[in-house]
Amino acid sequence: MNPVLPLTLLIPILLVVVALGVWLSWKSSQTAPGKLRKILTGLRLLALLAMAVFLLNPGKWQSISDQVTRVWAVMLDSSKSMGVKEGESTRIEQALTLQKQIAQSAEDAGVELRYFTFDDAMTAVEAESPVTATGTHSDLTTSADSMLTQLSAQGEPLAGVLVLSDGRQTRQPRHSSFALRAQALQVPFHTVQVGGDVVMSDLALSAPRKLITAFPGQNVQITAVIESQGLDDLETPLILETETGEELQQVKVRVKADDRALHTFSIKAPEKSAIVRMRVPLDEDESRDSNNVVDVRLRILDDKAKVFIAEGAPYWDSKFLAQLLRQQKHMEVNSVHRLSANRWFRIDSGESKPHESANDVFPDTAEELMSYDLIIFGKNSEHFLTPSRIANLRAFVKDQGGAVLFSRSKPYTGKLPDLEPLEPVTWTTGLSGDFRLRPSADGQTAGLFGQALPAPESSVWSSLPELKDAHRIDVVKPFTRVLAHGEIGGGSTQGRFPLLMIRRYGQGVSGLVNADGLWKWDFYPDARELGNMYQEFWIQMIHWMLSYSEFLPGHDYSLNVSAGTVDPATPVAVRMAYRGVGKPSAPKLEVSSPVLDAPFILAPAAVPSADGRLKWATSFTPEKPGNYQLKLIPANRPEKGASLPEASVTVLPPPSEMDELSADAGFLKEFSESTGGQLLASADLPDFLSTALLPEAPESRDQGVEWKSSWMRWFMPILVIVCLALEWWLRRRNGLV
Repeated sequence: MNPVLPLTLLIPILLVVVALGVWLSWKSSQTAPGKLRKILTGLRLLALLAMAVFLLNPGKWQSISDQVTRVWAVMLDSSKSMGVKEGESTRIEQALTLQKQIAQSAEDAGVELRYFTFDDAMTAVEAESPVTATGTHSDLTTSADSMLTQLSAQGEPLAGVLVLSDGRQTRQPRHSSFALRAQALQVPFHTVQVGGDVVMSDLALSAPRKLITAFPGQNVQITAVIESQGLDDLETPLILETETGEELQQVKVRVKADDRALHTFSIKAPEKSAIVRMRVPLDEDESRDSNNVVDVRLRILDDKAKVFIAEGAPYWDSKFLAQLLRQQKHMEVNSVHRLSANRWFRIDSGESKPHESANDVFPDTAEELMSYDLIIFGKNSEHFLTPSRIANLRAFVKDQGGAVLFSRSKPYTGKLPDLEPLEPVTWTTGLSGDFRLRPSADGQTAGLFGQALPAPESSVWSSLPELKDAHRIDVVKPFTRVLAHGEIGGGSTQGRFPLLMIRRYGQGVSGLVNADGLWKWDFYPDARELGNMYQEFWIQMIHWMLSYSEFLPGHDYSLNVSAGTVDPATPVAVRMAYRGVGKPSAPKLEVSSPVLDAPFILAPAAVPSADGRLKWATSFTPEKPGNYQLKLIPANRPEKGASLPEASVTVLPPPSEMDELSADAGFLKEFSESTGGQLLASADLPDFLSTALLPEAPESRDQGVEWKSSWMRWFMPILVIVCLALEWWLRRRNGLV
């Protein structure tokens, strides 16, 4: 039974209703003869019992099944890249020819087909519908998932899918579980590659350094690399402009066919951090238009960087480095060199002659040390360091966000246990011979190489003179980033060792250059193709170290983002901290961009801090491509002239359909195999169709269950009506109320 109400409630109600109905019938017919009275009461009882049967609803559950036939589907790529002409026809025309071949085979085999086109979305079409290659993006994965959803809703099971495409996936899939879903439904997606390799006609503009750190008014060198592919010799304008399009400089650059040309702009650094843009006009024969513009971020440090150099064994390296840093207008440098036990030379910025002294004049107190942003040690630093000075040095880095750089490999002879926590490595005995510096992938990820300095693959690193005297390393400590390796001989991994390292220590940072001989880079003409590499290496390395530390020089607030370059719709985490006096309220964060209608304000939340310092965090998700500027706004009005940190985030435009026109067989193969399908060549399609496109017998498909009531017969309602009508007629005939 499947009663309309629970039996515990329905049965008492039915007993009361039946009893009451019978009693009322008997009571109202008391003047009738005994036989008639019994007939009237019986008719009432029979009608009530029939209605009780309705409410008790006796019957049974029965399963429902249906006969369905599995169909095949054809998905045709209609994105712009399918409009490329290869041979006598375009890819879309080749695909339509293949679709007709599939349709004919399906008709011969008696198999039903469903037709769809896709770019960044799926569209159901008729077999003979005209198709054009106009889609600005392509997303096969999401389109295929949408097709499964649509056919499932229509109750049409799939036997398989044939995809005709060049494999140019230019949108990030919106569903990550598509392959699992296709496997669960046992629907293999077979792909047919349409098109092959295409040689692009292209003029590509790039910048070896996309992030340049400088001080206001400093001379900044911005290098552009223009590469030609598939074009004849040409002369193109190269334009340097502001982010808003205001032209700063323009030159004519001669570029030979299938070669590259370089040009370096020299400008004065602006007062505030900014973005400058280099641009070459689109050549009429170019097939790609997405790489003719490149942005370079100029990160401007407001306050002078204060540097102390301690050198216990002077050599050309320490001499050249101290001289280079003293020449920088926005650095205040105090350098001390030990010549003997009682002879120390000190020379400061703006001075040409050293002061001889009988003591080392290294900062003795924490307050003196805090007046510097960076401490650079050469060799034999044990002559400068006492236990109390080392304790101050560790607190300077850990608690005050200071920076320490060991510029000439192991900074002391023997052991100096108190200093070891600051070092990125532990040492063993021995020295390495001649070797070359090779930037690492982590160095590129960190933003030093490929942004501040040329990328790891740049030929400039092979052209530089070899270095020497790297001290052998026992262990690289946890959380140390190896930014560059030293390569001995042919550059095999067996002849590779860590050369340039960086390690966070509390709120500050320590760095290590495990080599001598960089001074030779200043005299090597072949290494100057992309600028003076000795100068660029040290200046950008020091600037990068100062910015890698939690706090910039002269700043009481810090502002750091999780990534400087992201794709659209990628969350960006932002961290802030405070090291000044007092406990101010949480700051605000202003986010602005030319692509936004107006700036917006974020309210960071406080985060726990093991060292008791004030820290905050927030995040935002930029949707539109462009350059975003982040500015920290303190809760209290800052002192006049106080420096406040800023940051920038570049959101890259999504890949364009015309960025690369060669068919991507790798993507198609991976896509097919993830669903249990296979990648097919056009020539193999007929054999595949003859074996795979076969008619299938209809299969029973369980549609669920339904309740079959036993009382659902034509005579049941008639019985109730007849009983009640007969009772009423007998009562009227015999004059009963």
